Amino acid sequence: MRYLRHSADLENPPKGISRESVARAWTFAAKYKRMMAIYIAFIGVGAIVGLAPPLVLRAILDSAIPKKSTSLLYELVLLALVLNVAQTASGVISRWIGSKIGEGLIYDLRVSLFTHLQKLPISFYTKSQTGAILSRLNNDVLGAQQSVSTASSAFSDVLTLILTLAVMVKLSLSVTLIALAVIPLLVVADRTLGKRIAPLARAQMVANATMSSFATERLNVSGALLVKLFGNLKSEQSRYGSQAGAVRDAGVRLALSGRAYFGILGLIGGLGSIVVYLVGGQLAIKGSLSFGTLVALSQYATRLYAPITDLASSRVNLAQAMVSFDRVTEVLSIQPSVADPESPLPLSQIAGKVQFNHVSFAYPKVDTPFAQPDTPVSFEGATVLHDVNFIVEAGTMTALVGHSGAGKTTIAALISRLYDPVAGNITIDGTDIRDVRLADLAANIGVVSQDPHLFHDSIAANLLYARPSATFDELIDATKAAQIFPLIQELPDGFDTVVGERGYRLSGGERQRIAIARVFLKRPRIVILDEATSHLDTENESAVQEALSQLLSARTSIVIAHRLSTILAADQILVVKDGAIVETGTHSVLLEKNGVYSDLFHAQVFERNVEG
Repeated sequence: MRYLRHSADLENPPKGISRESVARAWTFAAKYKRMMAIYIAFIGVGAIVGLAPPLVLRAILDSAIPKKSTSLLYELVLLALVLNVAQTASGVISRWIGSKIGEGLIYDLRVSLFTHLQKLPISFYTKSQTGAILSRLNNDVLGAQQSVSTASSAFSDVLTLILTLAVMVKLSLSVTLIALAVIPLLVVADRTLGKRIAPLARAQMVANATMSSFATERLNVSGALLVKLFGNLKSEQSRYGSQAGAVRDAGVRLALSGRAYFGILGLIGGLGSIVVYLVGGQLAIKGSLSFGTLVALSQYATRLYAPITDLASSRVNLAQAMVSFDRVTEVLSIQPSVADPESPLPLSQIAGKVQFNHVSFAYPKVDTPFAQPDTPVSFEGATVLHDVNFIVEAGTMTALVGHSGAGKTTIAALISRLYDPVAGNITIDGTDIRDVRLADLAANIGVVSQDPHLFHDSIAANLLYARPSATFDELIDATKAAQIFPLIQELPDGFDTVVGERGYRLSGGERQRIAIARVFLKRPRIVILDEATSHLDTENESAVQEALSQLLSARTSIVIAHRLSTILAADQILVVKDGAIVETGTHSVLLEKNGVYSDLFHAQVFERNVEG
């Protein structure tokens, strides 16, 4: 099957199953090869045992009944019972082993996909819809698992077909040849109708992913709030109804096509059984075929057409499964642009000196199957930093100021290695950050953003995310330092209080102080504040500033400030304009220059005077 793209034209479906798809599938299935061998063995036992009941019935009709032998009848009935028990047992065991393989494959795919998604850069997520990602993680992983059951069923069908044909030929070559005469009809039906199933299945997957993405964006606090504030409830209902309708229609088309496909194959198989009855019945009337043999042949004919029908449809089923598998591996094939080095250098007990050496940066182009092809705005390839040079001495505060879009947040993101520069390098204590493990870098850097994210969990769980091994006393110390402990004490459940999705049960200032406490608990040597107080009122800002002053004490800090009054005591201020450092100095030095910083500062003073 050709490599599928989410945005590919659905009217040009894959023609078949490629070696590449099989190779990708085998990379996950190979670890279960021993279990597969046992699984196949039990399938073989079941297929062999399944041949015996028609022969037992033939013996009853041709021997036990004509001879009026009760003892032979009992023996044959007992044998039939044993065979049924054996067939049932082998079926249960093979089903259990197959489930172990299938569920194990689902587990491996999900964990691999989740782990890989976490390694992808932030730029991947800025272009991807959460619902579409979750669709790959949930729906497509389940679809991919079907490849195991389909392949095992195909093996069982092939074995059953060979054994059944062998027994039928032994019983009556002429009847067997008549039974095989309808096979060309099965092939024609498969080629004509089967090729319509795969594109319909893929269309349903795409429709499901689109609907899931839409619902995910609306069914969270931010999305629900936006809908309510703009009064767009009916519009949203209409749009979701339209997308749900697309899923419904795709499901109906797939169900009808599948039913028609399998129904016609079953009809052809039934026609073959009728021919066996007709020809075999005539031979029985002439005396060249016993009654028991005719009954056995009719049962074998049913067993003959069932695997042929299944084999005809297994190609379609496997193609559908491979569509899902390719959609999963499509994500796994995306290479992370930021990764650990092959031979990482240690980064521990650092002083915290940060240096930018001729750093330039352009947002990378990210190949993601979740990007909307008609997105009008794209920053890919746009250079946003130009030859940036500065040094932040250990234990000092450096402030980044400038107009929105100047490049301040990008500089902070490069320090955390959310992106890598396209030119130059960034060092911590003289070590290039690209030469150390990402986990070691993250352990030494703490970030408090403008809108900190909290998980839908308890306050304690959100704090312990920074350092799971922290004690309860350390939680208390961190929250006291962040000026949030008194509030937590007043809550009915204290540290066990669930903050809600994204922490919406807390105010903006409270979320900021929880985020600060989280960084306190982490104990980083370098702290980055990305406009951490820009949206707070005066009372909350005062509490947060007090917490920040304790957090930044004796630590290297890079502060992105909107309110310049908060960084007057910075050891150095870097003025960023159009992706370049245009001024450097302390507050007093920069005011004397009467440059960009002076204009920004006096403009803010004027605004406060007007507001006052």
